[in-house]
Amino acid sequence: MNRGIYEFREYYKNKFPYYSIRAQQKKMMETIFNSVNNKKNLVIEAPTGVGKTLSYLIPSLYFAEKGKRIMILTETIDQQERIFEDLNSLKHNLKVSFMMGKSNFFCKSKGGKANRLYCQLNKKCPYRPNKKPYCICGTKKEPITIDGVTKYYCPFCVCDYQKSKIECLDADIVVMNNSIYYYIKEEIDAKRNTDIIICDEAHKLEGSIRNSATISINPEIALNRLRFMAYYFAPNTLRRHFKRLDDKYKHDDILNYNYNYDNDNNGNKYNNYNDGYNEDFWKIIHNYVSNYANVEDCKNTLIFDGEHITSWKLKEDVAILGTLLDGYYQITNIKKKIESFEENRELSKKDLKFKIDNKALVPLEFQFIFNKKISDMPLMEFINNIKDLKTTNSNFVIYRNGSSLLCEPVLVSSYLKKLYGDAVVIHCSATIGNLKIHALKTGMGVSNTLVLDSPFSEHRKKIIALSDGEDMKYDSKKELKRKKANENIFKLLKSAKCNSLVLFKSFEDLNSAYKYLINNSNKLGHKIYCYEFGMDGKEAKELKERFERDGGILLATGRFAEGVDIPGDALTMVIIDSLPFPVPTPLLNREQKLLEEGFKKKNINSKNAHWTAFLMTSFHIMSRTIVQMIGRLIRTENDYGVVVVQDKRFNDWVAEEMKKRGYLKDSYISMDINKAVEYIPKFLNEFKSK
Repeated sequence: MNRGIYEFREYYKNKFPYYSIRAQQKKMMETIFNSVNNKKNLVIEAPTGVGKTLSYLIPSLYFAEKGKRIMILTETIDQQERIFEDLNSLKHNLKVSFMMGKSNFFCKSKGGKANRLYCQLNKKCPYRPNKKPYCICGTKKEPITIDGVTKYYCPFCVCDYQKSKIECLDADIVVMNNSIYYYIKEEIDAKRNTDIIICDEAHKLEGSIRNSATISINPEIALNRLRFMAYYFAPNTLRRHFKRLDDKYKHDDILNYNYNYDNDNNGNKYNNYNDGYNEDFWKIIHNYVSNYANVEDCKNTLIFDGEHITSWKLKEDVAILGTLLDGYYQITNIKKKIESFEENRELSKKDLKFKIDNKALVPLEFQFIFNKKISDMPLMEFINNIKDLKTTNSNFVIYRNGSSLLCEPVLVSSYLKKLYGDAVVIHCSATIGNLKIHALKTGMGVSNTLVLDSPFSEHRKKIIALSDGEDMKYDSKKELKRKKANENIFKLLKSAKCNSLVLFKSFEDLNSAYKYLINNSNKLGHKIYCYEFGMDGKEAKELKERFERDGGILLATGRFAEGVDIPGDALTMVIIDSLPFPVPTPLLNREQKLLEEGFKKKNINSKNAHWTAFLMTSFHIMSRTIVQMIGRLIRTENDYGVVVVQDKRFNDWVAEEMKKRGYLKDSYISMDINKAVEYIPKFLNEFKSK
């Protein structure tokens, strides 16, 4: 055995902040220690209650004190803040830095929320490092040297984002989210290489990196910004025309700059200013500009000195409005092209020869958001994404989704390998599922694995698979299946008479069940809460808190449930309505196809290749989601309750396949609905009395 393990054991015993250390925590800390020493990547599944945060923070401190640099990645800001606080609560003399996304910082230059693109354009910003050794406040600046280039920054005036980034350069331990590391890894590692990367909530990593690398082209949002810019730069004579137009279409004065969106059934955002309004709006501008100039000439007359926009040839408002009008025409043509594509059908790059020939749009938006103190730059993002579309390779799949064109990477392992560099990588999460598949898809390669047992007693939780539940695979009998599923849910809720969370695959299913239960609410005797489509994080949190405080029945989708902690009697039954197999998008189809072709090259027959590819994609996604749903129930040692899976497929084959593949660690009971409604109240009463 490595002699260092004895030293490390003494270290974690002295460092651990509580009287006793769980066996699972000892196992996790020592496995991390051995993996780092052997320079071997590690995947850990540590169920809720194990105490995994402390179990990777203490080894992090140990190795940081030995001179190694640690990067701790996670998904949410809340989790990052908890990690940062836990680190600071442990006694050490290390430099620890916490890095958030730029939009979470205040921009001193424009007096509002910071923006990545604005920061790139604002070359004359006095609040970031530059070559001037003295600050505008008179302070002698501090030097910072990166890649042989020395710049200076004022510790008092430097913007919060740049200050945070500077602190990261020399920090021993850096805490940030996955996406931020994707964008600024090279900057953060410019002075000091990272030796160990620990990724918490690792089951979210693949999706997070894919979202970061995805190119989304939405003409609606770009056109929306163009219209607000045109209104802002227009003279008063035109604004009176716009006011009459607002009255005609019964819109609020858009000078207030309120984005008004409606949501369609697919969750896409559309501007509620209809095509008729837009055409009339831009006609007013066209008539005004054409009185003074040719529209196409306007964009070539603008001059931007880094702070102000002027025209060397035309009236300033004419040149600006003509430039915006030209942008409107070009982006509208792109919009029409995108709308001509069939939804959710993979497209070829040959069909997407988009181009924006108007360099003046970007400085115009820059001027607009500076004057209006707005944080986002959707017009510049749109133009950049049009350019980036040309650089994509065969790993990307392109398709139309609502009003947007999505260009998504199929496999993200290559991105992650680049981010990892030569560091030892450790992934941990409460629900990873199949650890080998996770390691393969996240670019870790052949890795050590560790699965820890739950510290909570298994007898306090029962998983019930309904043997006569409804098979919720969508087909021509969808409505009949939905009716029977609603009846099953009603019977379970009526018999249990407890605080229950019912999880659905889609809002369509949720709304159907909600109507059914409301019509029969007098027989339930419980208040019914419903997670609504379009709720933001704050509204969802308030809904969860009302349910936890007052009790009743909460209907929600699986996405809402992830991360929800409702302890004790506040939640004692979770019903999973349908197995959350993902919708077969072009991205999913391409990934399955690539994997299937790869297996066939390894002389695996077609049937087995297809099945293995399915297990690594659709089945993998569904299984991890199911485990997340089941995990909502037992969050503390005092929790108890039942999980009922209504979907018959779980009982028929999915549960056994999940156990076989390492996703489902708990045992389950198979019973019909009649036995379930008798068994559940008896089981719950056993713990209620205690």
